[in-house]
Amino acid sequence: MKIAILFPGIGYHCDRPLLYYSGKLAAHYQYEIRRITYTDLSRSIPEAFADACAQTEHCLKDIDWSQYEDILFLSKSIGTAAAAAYAQKHGITCRNVYYTPLPQTFDFAPQSGIVFHGTRDPWTETALVEKNCRERRLPLYIVENANHSLELLTDDTSAPVKSSIVPNLRILETAMTLTEQYIADGICYRTLSSEEICPELFRGFVRRQEVTKCWRKENEKWVIRDDPFIDDWTEEDYHFLVKCLQNTVQTGGFVYGAFKGHLLKGFVSVEPTLFEETQGYLDLSSIHVSEDLRGKGIGQVLFHAARDWAKKKGGRKLYISAHSAVETQAFYKAMGCVEAQVYNQHHVELEPCDCQLECAL
Repeated sequence: MKIAILFPGIGYHCDRPLLYYSGKLAAHYQYEIRRITYTDLSRSIPEAFADACAQTEHCLKDIDWSQYEDILFLSKSIGTAAAAAYAQKHGITCRNVYYTPLPQTFDFAPQSGIVFHGTRDPWTETALVEKNCRERRLPLYIVENANHSLELLTDDTSAPVKSSIVPNLRILETAMTLTEQYIADGICYRTLSSEEICPELFRGFVRRQEVTKCWRKENEKWVIRDDPFIDDWTEEDYHFLVKCLQNTVQTGGFVYGAFKGHLLKGFVSVEPTLFEETQGYLDLSSIHVSEDLRGKGIGQVLFHAARDWAKKKGGRKLYISAHSAVETQAFYKAMGCVEAQVYNQHHVELEPCDCQLECAL
């Protein structure tokens, strides 16, 4: 049996977007749903926290936790602290989605889960959230310029209403995509450190790709040709990959992983150095999803994370020397990639059968 508990915030009840839609997702995946309702919480955080904990105890007093093999806590704001405190007090092993947690949440050694935070959240400092998530290995999704409701703040009062609504809908869509992957498959994402990148990290990763047809450029035209083969990595390939990814991190680049439990199931890397000044390229040096979890949207999340990082780094385009398999090229096309305006000769010489692509940021 499976159960999901929704923990609201102060003034952010379970019918507000983040909890409403995450609750709908949990119900879709056959979770029994319980919604906590807090009443008359103080605006003082210490007082509100104590009262929220007391009301949580009352709302959940009749639940026999031993009958559930999968327990999911979906929490917002003060509810994240109440959820973490309740789980610790009762020794409950659960999975968590923490929407805009308060600093108090991290006082209770929160269990596995994912965290969402906006950089203009007045209740919590971004640096503090980053530090706590890093120390506890909690995947953190940061929304730049978002407030405590994960909605964008703008100083432009003359902007059309539509221009302020649409970006917030996109934020909500991304948050729910990540939430659904976590609920359905236990997939979460986080940046990788150099220290944890080692051969053991890839023990649950399956590179295998069965290829039948590939794109080839002939007489300045792209055509599909039969080219059946199985692409896989040897132990030597994995050791080389580890060295490359370690170097990417150590030189200031970006390595981002998708995990199911403690197993790496996908990763993307972007190198730190701009090249081809007229194009403003940053090199997306790798992106792979384990064979057993392809088709679940993991590659899209990884690619968008790479784009966001590259844009913040000052790049204007991602450069991709991409596998020419028809299925692989279909993915890149769906991500908005087109043939590169300027080919990087190092990549061409290294992988002459690859398709040289770019993606505007």
